[in-house]
Amino acid sequence: MTRRLGTVHTKIWCAEDLGDAELLRGRFSDYSYDVHTHDKACFALITRGAIRIRMRGAEFVARAGDLYAIDANEPHAGWPVDDSGWSLRTLYVDAGRLNALQGESDQTPSLAGPIIRDGPLTSLFREFHASSEAARPSLRREEAYLAFIARLFEHYTRGALPPPPPRREERALRLARDFVDRHLDRQVRLADIAHAAGLPPLRLFRAFERATGMTPHGYQRQARVRRAADLIRLGHSLSDAALTAGFSDQPHMTRSFRRTMGVTPGAYREAHRQRRA
Repeated sequence: MTRRLGTVHTKIWCAEDLGDAELLRGRFSDYSYDVHTHDKACFALITRGAIRIRMRGAEFVARAGDLYAIDANEPHAGWPVDDSGWSLRTLYVDAGRLNALQGESDQTPSLAGPIIRDGPLTSLFREFHASSEAARPSLRREEAYLAFIARLFEHYTRGALPPPPPRREERALRLARDFVDRHLDRQVRLADIAHAAGLPPLRLFRAFERATGMTPHGYQRQARVRRAADLIRLGHSLSDAALTAGFSDQPHMTRSFRRTMGVTPGAYREAHRQRRA
């Protein structure tokens, strides 16, 4: 389903034959992504223009022909380089599924991005992505997808993901995230989160930002969008998803959802309705 959102024009759909992935095509101008993460690996092929991206203190520009590839839960933000904005095709997919398609069962390696410049790889990406959008015969699409995965893992991975923080901090951060996740429908204070985690507030704040790349408040915003997306996929109404996920109202959810996902909750709902049909 395609909708125009001011200076944003996006289409999102689901593809079970591509590892139960979500795919998006969009044009963006005068638009910025908030700092956010995805619960799946993200691959974005820039097809026109350029976008400036910030990740963990570093900034870089992705231009037409570049493939932007990041692991799940990697914080990042983006905004246009100039008034012309940018266009892209994006794939969101569980990296473990990609690894399994190769017959691998070991720990999933980290992606060696964030910017990949590889003509054959991006050609394969564009082929399976456009084929999925047009619902063309699936065999060639699946072949292109598998060829993309094989080349990606052969040339653009860098071993296992980084080790976790020290054991006490690891446990404290898990408790902090659990506390936020269980209280999305409430206004919580940093002192409340720190108490649940068993660390002083300042130490928790620093450890949280160091480990996740975002503040507890940023994590809360992200968690609310993820909860809303989960509920929408399960068929809940938009108003119910907004209330349960902790948004003050449905317009608040729509603004946050769009700033994180690039699409409205309604467009996301329609994509998953079509998948279930």
